[in-house]
This record gives sequence, C-alpha cells and structure tokens, in this order.
Amino acid sequence: MKTVLVVDDDPSIRLLLRDELCDLKLNVVTAVDGEEALISFEENDIDLIILDLKMPKVEGDEVLKIVGQKSNVPVIVYSANIESYDGLDKLHKNVYYVEKSSNLDDLLCLVKNTINV
Repeated sequence: MKTVLVVDDDPSIRLLLRDELCDLKLNVVTAVDGEEALISFEENDIDLIILDLKMPKVEGDEVLKIVGQKSNVPVIVYSANIESYDGLDKLHKNVYYVEKSSNLDDLLCLVKNTINV
C-alpha cells in the first residue's frame, strides 16, 4: 500500500484529504506544520507528499527544499497562493502544483497519475 503525507495547518483540509485518499486505498499520514512533516517524512516510507505552503514553524517551501535535498519523492504543492509557486521547481525536481479548491478532482487525478494508483 502506498503512503501519502498530507501537510496542512487547516484541520478540515487534512481530514478531507485523508478521507478522499483512504477511499483510493492509500495509507495516509498527516502533519499540522512543516516541522511535523519533516519528522513524519523521516519516520515513514512516503511515496507522495501533498504540501501546503503557508504554515507555522517551518513553511512549505523550506519543507520542499529539505525533502528535495534528501529524496526524489514527488511533492504536490496544494496551496491557495498560486503566485507563490514561482521558483519552487528549483527547490525540488519532482514537484507539481494544484490550487486549493472545493473541487478535489484535479488533485485526486494528479495523485493517481503520480503514484500510479
């Protein structure tokens, strides 16, 4: 079973994504901020990260940079701040972008295609 790390400081988004990803028969690990995300990344065999950018403690771009230095695990940046995407591909070679929306179709389609679910 493939494992997805969902990183978002909004508990309702974490819960929604966890439920949707579990429906796809994926194992889901969640983190409330970048600091917790980095710990979860080290402690689990992660196949994909869904990452918000604006978070407390350690922001998403720093998580992306650190993960990119250690691994080629694909990261989907899932943020309402679409203008913040500029330059993130320099921090990690395997990064994708989806703007936050109430419609999860684009995100779920990208998840399926990225990790072959």
